[in-house]
Amino acid sequence: MIARGRLDIRFTELFKAALFCIGSACGIKKERIQFPKNQLPCLSVRTGFHLLIDSLNLKPGDEILVSDINIPDMFAIITAHHLKIVPLPINQDTLGLTVGQVEAAITPKTKLLLITHLFGATMDTEPLLNIAKLHNLIVIEDCAQAYNGVYAGNPKSDVVLFSFGLIKTNTALSGAVLLIKNEQLLAAVSRLNNKLPVQRTARYFKKIFNATLINLLTTRFLFGLVYWLCQRFGKDFDALISGFTRGFPGADVIKKIGYRPCYANLCVLQGKLRGFNQSRIDQRMSLANRILQGLDQRNIIGGTNLRHTHWVIPIMVNHPPLLIAKLREKGFDATSKASSLVKVYSNNQVSKTSNELMLQNLVYLPIDIKMNQKEVKQLNQLLLDHASN
Repeated sequence: MIARGRLDIRFTELFKAALFCIGSACGIKKERIQFPKNQLPCLSVRTGFHLLIDSLNLKPGDEILVSDINIPDMFAIITAHHLKIVPLPINQDTLGLTVGQVEAAITPKTKLLLITHLFGATMDTEPLLNIAKLHNLIVIEDCAQAYNGVYAGNPKSDVVLFSFGLIKTNTALSGAVLLIKNEQLLAAVSRLNNKLPVQRTARYFKKIFNATLINLLTTRFLFGLVYWLCQRFGKDFDALISGFTRGFPGADVIKKIGYRPCYANLCVLQGKLRGFNQSRIDQRMSLANRILQGLDQRNIIGGTNLRHTHWVIPIMVNHPPLLIAKLREKGFDATSKASSLVKVYSNNQVSKTSNELMLQNLVYLPIDIKMNQKEVKQLNQLLLDHASN
């Protein structure tokens, strides 16, 4: 069975990461860690976002305009700082926000705009930045799902967040990089980060071991075998896969993220940034376009976004379980549970605007650049057949 996705790290890189851990445990630290002066490495985007809010000295009740879809921990961090979440709906076709939405939501208490780029797409931020700066808002771009080795955020953004967690593009298994334009803000966030304890090397070594298992598990034979065993013994296949890839399980997000990356993690992160192969993005985009060829644009998430790199491929369908069963029967893993994203609503009212991105009825398709032409054509035909029924 073709897995829904593969980790973006090779076995040789995992072996090298393990050597960094062993060397560090033995007191051998030959690698010199260097990041550009405006970049701050952190344990995670969650960690960086938490430290940023701490550094800005916002008052309880101050408002943060946010893209209304993100991982739960990002919303939990805002709430933990006693700030008000003001959600802005994302357009299904563009995966973007509009100036009208932002302008209508701004009040005297609005202090910050958090823009979240989803699914590997980069929204048009220029008009959003113009209106935000007109109202003296601090702008943070959350590019956790949008790394492509080229986009470094809008030059007008105050902070840009990149994630290199386990399932992300160019993964370092954990870690994040914050690009902070203002030197004073960078210094303040750095001071807070330096006060955090360093995460134990053993914890990072466990991530290496886990990633090695996942790389083995997602080989076609083993992945199909595990799926068959889950079916045979009545186990939840999606829950099993999610358990392997969950970055910060459990409650109390502030406690979980309150660390700095260990030396081995920083070495791997530095190496991944320096050695990123841009051609993998091009291959992924080409594969996604062939898989989605001929599908109705109304079913393609972000179909009109011209800067979509397809970190994942979600589509909108009727009867997701039916399509998932059909694809798995033919050897293509698909799921409606590949993402931990949640959607928040304004004033607890569930109201849908035109072309607003909803998370119901999404199916995440398998994407593996090693798929051959015959397999891609077969997957595409299965999608077209399902859409015509």
